[in-house]
Amino acid sequence: MMIEAMYQVIDNVADKSVGVGASPDDIRVAEATLGVSFPESYRAFLRRYGWAVIGFNEFYGLGADVPHHLHLIRNTLVERTTMEPRIPHSLVPVLNDGAGNHYCLATERMVNGECPVVFWDHEQGPNQDPITEGESFAEWIINYLRES
Repeated sequence: MMIEAMYQVIDNVADKSVGVGASPDDIRVAEATLGVSFPESYRAFLRRYGWAVIGFNEFYGLGADVPHHLHLIRNTLVERTTMEPRIPHSLVPVLNDGAGNHYCLATERMVNGECPVVFWDHEQGPNQDPITEGESFAEWIINYLRES
């Protein structure tokens, strides 16, 4: 039900660009490359949209038509290896807030196929305890878009 609500909220936004969707192979390769499992609601987002630009918000994703700057694998690997502080391996960034901070999937906290979305504040250093912003990707994106 939450996934359908996510689709409805995204589909009803007029000011958006979305992709053609990611294939199951795209998703499997991303999970294997990043060494994580995505929550079901993020997989659903990837399958349906691939990636999205909604208003000024640019959501990372996958698929044949994903813009380079929104490519999930590339951005996650850069945040894990190049940026300071480095994002922990268990976090997968899905949205940059424009100030160098990221909303991330906290994949180490997966329960029943879902994990929370947390806020990684680059100014808080590598040992921070990121703030939980939503109990699932679907819940988070619904609330985030309604508040934007």
